[in-house]
Amino acid sequence: MNHFSFSIGNRVFAQPCGLVFWRNTLWVLAALFLLQAHASYAASDRGLLLEAQKNGQTVYLLGSIHLADKTFYPLREEIERAYKRSDALVVEADILAMESNAALQMQVMQESVYPPGEQLKDNVSPEVYGQLVDWLNQRKIPEASFSRLRPAIAMITLSLIEMQARGLDPQAGIDRHFLNQAHRNNTEILELESVLQQIQMLNSLENPELYLQQTLAQLSDMDTFVPQITSAWKSGDQEKIYDLVIREGLDENPEYAPLYELLFYKRNRDMAEKIKELSDQHDTLFVVVGAGHLVGDKSITDLLVKDGFTVEQI
Repeated sequence: MNHFSFSIGNRVFAQPCGLVFWRNTLWVLAALFLLQAHASYAASDRGLLLEAQKNGQTVYLLGSIHLADKTFYPLREEIERAYKRSDALVVEADILAMESNAALQMQVMQESVYPPGEQLKDNVSPEVYGQLVDWLNQRKIPEASFSRLRPAIAMITLSLIEMQARGLDPQAGIDRHFLNQAHRNNTEILELESVLQQIQMLNSLENPELYLQQTLAQLSDMDTFVPQITSAWKSGDQEKIYDLVIREGLDENPEYAPLYELLFYKRNRDMAEKIKELSDQHDTLFVVVGAGHLVGDKSITDLLVKDGFTVEQI
């Protein structure tokens, strides 16, 4: 596994943190992680970059791609310039700091697995566990590597494995790209959440067995979803990203509204409040969050506009 070094934030495969949803849970996780990664982008790609301003303060908002490909780089010059102009980098969670903090890694691991003597197969139906074992066998992954994972963490992990099997790499993610620069140059790094918080949020999902089952059923659709979402991100098409990540899923499965509330809307409110607080302390901020958090009604962008920010896409 990838030390759970994902950002939660986007269509939930993702995420990731996000993630990442509906067409169903796989989509929510895809949204959570926003799989905007494909080998066809580079500096000419528009991406999703917004500029929010209020009272002389500037907040750049970059929709993140948490799993990407080296061919994404170099990024569009406007994106790199916005970062260089900023006083601080703001991320959902500083995954690099976690990777160098053994105590935090232990906390994350403890939150991600069942205590000794308790196993995943004891907490899901034999049918769902059998589907997971079939997938593990197809991927030639030992069952023991999943045996103690909590359902939401198993869901995220198998999605990450499938993404990586298609050439997507968390090491090439956009948030990691800027975190590497910030750590290297001693730029101030501010967190909107934390890795531990994100894991705890995932573990609070109601009926995680259902989401694990749906994720297993939807993995085969990843080949269709990834090109769609990558194309939308490449063109900076906010409406299309919103359709793919949120609107279509909610229209098709309104019963998943509580899941969207937990993974998107509540987090959007909390992150928007934190961004507003931080903007009072800095003239210019560069914020990197999953793109699903920046589009549509109840998004971070929408909440900032309602608070008096003017926002434009650049």
